Amino acid sequence: MNDMAPRISGETYFFRDHGQFDLLRLRLLPELIERRRDAKTLRLWSAGCASGEEAYSIAMLVDMLLPRRDGWDILVLGSDIDQSALAKARRGRYRQWSFRMVPPALQQRYFQRQGDEWALDERIRRMVTFRAGDLIGEPFPGAELRDMDLILCRNVFIYFGAAAVVTVADKLAAALSEGGYLMTGHTELIGHRLRNMQSRLFVEGVVHQRVTPCVPIVAMVPMVPLSPEIPAPARNAPPPAVAIRVPRTPPPTRPSADDLLATAREFADCGEYDTAERACREALAVDPLAPGPHFLLAQLAQLRGDFARAGELLDKTLYLDPRSVTAHLELAALCERAENLPRAQTLRRAALDIVRTMPADAVIEPYETTAAEMAQWLAQ
Repeated sequence: MNDMAPRISGETYFFRDHGQFDLLRLRLLPELIERRRDAKTLRLWSAGCASGEEAYSIAMLVDMLLPRRDGWDILVLGSDIDQSALAKARRGRYRQWSFRMVPPALQQRYFQRQGDEWALDERIRRMVTFRAGDLIGEPFPGAELRDMDLILCRNVFIYFGAAAVVTVADKLAAALSEGGYLMTGHTELIGHRLRNMQSRLFVEGVVHQRVTPCVPIVAMVPMVPLSPEIPAPARNAPPPAVAIRVPRTPPPTRPSADDLLATAREFADCGEYDTAERACREALAVDPLAPGPHFLLAQLAQLRGDFARAGELLDKTLYLDPRSVTAHLELAALCERAENLPRAQTLRRAALDIVRTMPADAVIEPYETTAAEMAQWLAQ
């Protein structure tokens, strides 16, 4: 494909890829809101927004997470090269097909039926600004496209040639503020290292964060000065005669499966995916029935684009830990990707049933949200 070819706006719909939107709602947006609470500014960009569903989905999440926004300066920006798609986005009216992954309660909350269309709540429509933009040809960051806290550029790089992928990815990375996040399609930037960026692996997939990259920590042994009460031996003096007792060396202790899994997660957080996979395999050699390594291997398989293998590993995770909420939700997202909507709905209902049996204030790892909050979201 010609690197300079314009992107043809593809199919989109509200809350496309529940896994990634769960990550936004449960982890990334709450973190960004808390980080910006003193400054009361938030800059979010849907790059390649097509007809606007993604940008409006972000705005709805902000409305849920920050219902009282007095004094906040919030930018939700949607950009696309397709002017006709932007015209539709600005109208804020959609047919039922755009809601095929939206819980009915959420659709009723933010839209009103008008004939054969659904009109977006005016409050949400006014939250989003749309502009034309060419990710390849337009120079940025600039006055407007800079200091972004979050950029979504999903299912866009597939329209670019290899050279354009590198160019656009580096420009998007430069447009982020320190600590800001870039979220792409699951495998779109695999193998491409962004400058000044670190890959972070979450339950729902990988995102790229503008931070200081991981640096291996080397333990240094401090030099101990001689005590002033003990004189240093004279130069060339013979060493004193001492009796040397050689202690018996204990056999090396093999790391536990939990320790190896923790190491694997650290490598994955730093983007060292091959090393993380080896650590998972070592953990399974210690404990073949540990669900954690299977789950992390499933995430790594998704990063390689091997979704069939990821599904097998998630099925095994659920066999070993039937009450794993995260495995249910991640497998549901894979089923949605494969358009197996009945099984996706079954898995989400199962996750909801599990959450409802938990104490309301129990924290669900790694989402860092309570069971009550998770139940409310899954029930929508």
